Amino acid sequence: MFHSYTDRIKCKVFLTTLIDSAQRWFEGLAPQSIHSFKDFQKVFLHHFSRSKKYKKTAFSLFEIKQSLKESLRAYIRRFKRVALDVPIYATETKTTEFTQGLREGEFFRSLTKKVRGF
Repeated sequence: MFHSYTDRIKCKVFLTTLIDSAQRWFEGLAPQSIHSFKDFQKVFLHHFSRSKKYKKTAFSLFEIKQSLKESLRAYIRRFKRVALDVPIYATETKTTEFTQGLREGEFFRSLTKKVRGF
């Protein structure tokens, strides 16, 4: 019976079932990035099938490194995606892990300059 509904209705019904990290993940999607229920299903399964392999911990964030050609925006988006699934812990620790994964550059130096002043 569910298959007879429009994509719009399928998406709205499915959204009511999301909780915790799934809800936060959905809220973090770019506007207009989902065009059909099939798109939504594909993106959802791709994102959450990876998290089934292992439970994310604070160490998961240390594994995230900004690649040479990756923009700062893309790195932040990728870091946030994983951070949403890590149990809540001190913001200082997340900041340290975020900074640890950055490439050397102007933004990195601006973040670490304050630390060097101690």
